[in-house]
Amino acid sequence: MADYPSSPDSDSVCGDGSTVSDTESEAVAAFEGNLVADGATIDMSCCKESSLDSSDDLRMPDRLADRYVVLEEIGHGGVGLIHRGWDTQLNREVAVKVLRKEFLSKPESLRRFMNEAIITSQLQHPGIVPVHEFGMTADRRPFILMRLISGETLDLILKRRTNVTEDLPSLMTTFYQVCQTIAYAHAQGIIHRDIKPANIMVGHFGVVKVMDWGLSKSLREPDGMNWPEIEAGTSLAIDCQEGSMASGSETNTHRTLLGTVFGTPGYLPPEQARGENGRVDERSDVFGLGGILCFILTGFPPYSGETCGEILRKAAAADLADAMGRLENCNVPADLLKLAKRCLAPEIEDRPANAAEVVEALTAHLQADQRRAERDLVRFFELSLDLFCIAGINGYFRRINENFTRLLGHSAEELTSRPFFDFVHPDDREVTRKILATISAGKPCIQFTNRYRHLNGEYLWLEWNARLVEEERAIYAVARDVTERVAREESLRNRAEARRVTDSSDKPGEMDKA
Repeated sequence: MADYPSSPDSDSVCGDGSTVSDTESEAVAAFEGNLVADGATIDMSCCKESSLDSSDDLRMPDRLADRYVVLEEIGHGGVGLIHRGWDTQLNREVAVKVLRKEFLSKPESLRRFMNEAIITSQLQHPGIVPVHEFGMTADRRPFILMRLISGETLDLILKRRTNVTEDLPSLMTTFYQVCQTIAYAHAQGIIHRDIKPANIMVGHFGVVKVMDWGLSKSLREPDGMNWPEIEAGTSLAIDCQEGSMASGSETNTHRTLLGTVFGTPGYLPPEQARGENGRVDERSDVFGLGGILCFILTGFPPYSGETCGEILRKAAAADLADAMGRLENCNVPADLLKLAKRCLAPEIEDRPANAAEVVEALTAHLQADQRRAERDLVRFFELSLDLFCIAGINGYFRRINENFTRLLGHSAEELTSRPFFDFVHPDDREVTRKILATISAGKPCIQFTNRYRHLNGEYLWLEWNARLVEEERAIYAVARDVTERVAREESLRNRAEARRVTDSSDKPGEMDKA
């Protein structure tokens, strides 16, 4: 196996580990100039280090102060701080996300924060974190109160691998769940616009959540979203069943500024990187899904480079040569490789229309993979000269290959419909039961021999190797006929014993010596 390649940080994707100040490098300034010439501006905040503020004075609105206790800070994102909280009424942990103080004076940050709360509350899906409350704290800081999710990001999971083939089946299962969640959002007319591994949370029990909907957009409201006016110290209760707001007036309007570049450079679709926001739609999210698949298969995001400016230029120019080269070198099924390339197509028209089409392609791949595995198992069973079987811990064969019938003479139906102890020599049944108990406890069996009855009444010696597959509660075993070997060994023992007796009788006895 090839070593896992070192890759740039797929979130900030600044390969040199440096931060980007408000006055960018000359290269980035030149790139910004090109965008501004087309009426665009570039948001470099995704490349900046977080500067955390003190939140000791965080106070929930009076209506919620008696119910929710805000505890320690547990994380932070681009514009928000996340605290652990406690719901004293329902005795459960919650997450309280608040806008960082340095962003309070920035209208776009406020809109993004509110956007996440409103849109997330309207999306009711197992792959999206439920929102319970949304409003303003007493000191006029927007907050979102939601379910607390324990786990780690897909980004961390992928970076922890030692090679790119490690845990691929489970990673594809995670990716499938991500695609299903985005497909649901697309069906509701919502696009995410910042799909990347760092925005995917994988829980301890396999629960997968798509996080950070701050850049999401409703395609069904081209003129923008209506925002409620929220007074300091108040909150909006979110109806988790309908996603409606219990209070508030529809006054302020949210619009994504035309020409603004937003998102994470390493995963930007070309149209989004060029600030062509009027063209951004479901297919732009599909590019992000392709970016995650690219990282899973190659260990790299679609774009990488030494600086954010270099990566942004690659994204705007749809320079995917490196990504396509890495994909070509992947040892993966052809249909999966084809899907990754389609999702990462430079031209938006060449990508799948939405995430539902990606789910459909993935389903076909997984089903084909299952069929391949079943065919391989059949070949393994039927082409081997040994005896292969799957047995239950209840003492019945679940599946046997044709060699059992060929060797023992019994039909497959007879062998699988009766306890296999019925075919074991009476003198070997007790030790066979002990071996079965040992295997059922999780210990493998190596080179155990016992005798099985042939249809003609004779007994054949079989040598077994077996182990338990815990998740199936089944024993996978292979045996071979060692009757001739046992007979030879017994013959050698008999001859050795006869020689010993003969040699002993040829020696002078005590009386002869006398």
